[in-house]
Amino acid sequence: MSTEFYVVKHHGAWRIRVNGKHHGEYDSRVAAINAAAAQAHAIGPGAKVFSTGIVSQYSREWQARES
Repeated sequence: MSTEFYVVKHHGAWRIRVNGKHHGEYDSRVAAINAAAAQAHAIGPGAKVFSTGIVSQYSREWQARES
């Protein structure tokens, strides 16, 4: 099973949600995406990063290469 990271706006800050829990506090969506991608990269194959868009739909921002 792959690990999925979601970048969301939560309580006025951008945060990373993994397994239903929010982590971090970032000033911008891009900073949160970059942090999530770094964490996903460390996990390895199958990890994915999604972020919310203007209409609250998720778009894929990053995906680990399959080995």
